[in-house]
Amino acid sequence: FELRMHPSTKRSAQIGGVGAGGSGGVGSVTFGGMREPGNIVAARIVTLEPEPRVIELRGDAAQKISRAYGTTGIIMVLEMPLAPVQPWVDVIVAFDDFIDCVRFDQVVAMADGIVKKLLSPVEWPVPQHFSAFRPHCPDGKSLLTAMIGEMSIESFETLLAATGGTITYKSAHEDVPGKAPLYEHAWNHTTLQMLKTDRGITYLQCLYPHDRLVESVKQVRAMFGDEVLQHLEFIRVNGLMTASGIPIVRYRSAARLYEVIAGFEACGVMIANPHVVTLEDGSRYKRVDADQAGFKHEVDPMGLLNPGKMRSFIPQC
Repeated sequence: FELRMHPSTKRSAQIGGVGAGGSGGVGSVTFGGMREPGNIVAARIVTLEPEPRVIELRGDAAQKISRAYGTTGIIMVLEMPLAPVQPWVDVIVAFDDFIDCVRFDQVVAMADGIVKKLLSPVEWPVPQHFSAFRPHCPDGKSLLTAMIGEMSIESFETLLAATGGTITYKSAHEDVPGKAPLYEHAWNHTTLQMLKTDRGITYLQCLYPHDRLVESVKQVRAMFGDEVLQHLEFIRVNGLMTASGIPIVRYRSAARLYEVIAGFEACGVMIANPHVVTLEDGSRYKRVDADQAGFKHEVDPMGLLNPGKMRSFIPQC
């Protein structure tokens, strides 16, 4: 068995950080994000009270620690669900046009019979920064980076034949020391790959509308051009297939960044702003249903855990 999903930082991350600050990752195209029911089975925490307690949170109650950034207890144990191990195949597909790439990815994402773990369309020129796979990233081409179940490769290629896409890389997935895996060019590692050589960029976190995904991607491109380079991650949200976006933004000023955010929201794309400190302002569409503020009063009444992170919390002095 293997974890249903993992972040692109799998090789360096700790599972507690994934539960406390993660939202999804490699596998979310099939299983959704961390906040989906069943994706955190249980959590055992220690409270920060005058007399500390050990509390086990199971089922929906475990969401009290999800994306709370350590404000709602010291996480000691996480119980996470598993899925049967699949022989995965890493695939890179090049497209002349980014929109064609997104359309194809949406078709594959919606094809429930095709087993997949990763579908990440990324706009040129971002792929020129993928040094480990640069020979497979043709100049001027937008890319799909994907992990497809070995038993589904033939079906994947059949769907691809009706598009203008070309496979430039196909290999059995390896996750071994000394070799950068393909998934380290997806999710927020995509931004990291570009930051290695270009420090003038930043990023946003988005959720595209499931019923007008391609149209909203087009709108954003028309509005911002190459000031905003789009990068999507297909993900299930509340049972509906859509895409999370981690667009790369050419940074000019804080004022301009908020203009870009407003532009995305005008296109119906929700933003979770990574450039703020507090839980309430940064999470937005990623908020969980659990009463995290109320639970914090119970387990950390003096506000000693990650102080200042939860803006609405008033410590009991």
